[in-house]
Amino acid sequence: AMSQENVEIVRRVYAAAARRDPATVLALYDPEVELDPSRLQAVGVGLSSIGSVYHGHDGLRSFFREWHEAWESMEYDYDELIDAGERVISVVTRHGRGRASGAEVEWPLALVWTIRKGKVIRVVWFPTRAEALEAAGLEE
Repeated sequence: AMSQENVEIVRRVYAAAARRDPATVLALYDPEVELDPSRLQAVGVGLSSIGSVYHGHDGLRSFFREWHEAWESMEYDYDELIDAGERVISVVTRHGRGRASGAEVEWPLALVWTIRKGKVIRVVWFPTRAEALEAAGLEE
């Protein structure tokens, strides 16, 4: 039952992000959360900060501020949520429009969410579903 609760927490993060509700999003993250998008550098997402690891609510705010400066529009949804016990994997296809270029982009990625005591404590972004599954100890 616990892992199903974890899936539900991730679902709530996506729902709050989709309706642009940062207070609810932050409430679902532990104050000491770690956000690690550094593995996306290889796929050239093109944010200067993508190589950094962000800590805490202030870190989340600064990451998403830069993210929203880069993208004129960005959809927040997921294709699949995979229950991996203490972890949840979200498989997503991001659709966005670059603010400077106006270019439409679509790229697949996968996030591994670690949840403890009902709060997200760590999120690691991966360029592929297979890499996320491997990181979470699941094989295809």
